[in-house]
Amino acid sequence: MKTRKEKMSVESYNLKQEIKEITSKCIKCGMCNNFCPVLRDIGKEQNSPRGMAIMLDQGYYEKIVYKCTLCKVCEDNCPVELKLCDAFQKARRLLVLQKKDPKENKEMINNLKNTGNPFGIKLNVVS
Repeated sequence: MKTRKEKMSVESYNLKQEIKEITSKCIKCGMCNNFCPVLRDIGKEQNSPRGMAIMLDQGYYEKIVYKCTLCKVCEDNCPVELKLCDAFQKARRLLVLQKKDPKENKEMINNLKNTGNPFGIKLNVVS
């Protein structure tokens, strides 16, 4: 019987392979960047769909994948029809497994558990 640690390492390995399968097909044309709201707001290539795809393809699993809004405008403009948002979601899952997810995510999850909303505000329901 496998331990929880072994299961997580298998899951992590599988996620890395699935991410690589998506990002390795990127032709780096930049068409995905054209309407990206994150790139438009932040203005740094590393935060663009292309930038994140390149980083993920090279094995860098960084918290910047949390900046993606998952709006899928990159997918709508990709000439090779990559599912980049799937790769970004898998990278998020990998970071959670590696316990490298942002503290804000942990806070939001605790708020949901404790108050039923992501902001941690206890609501008084009037009947």
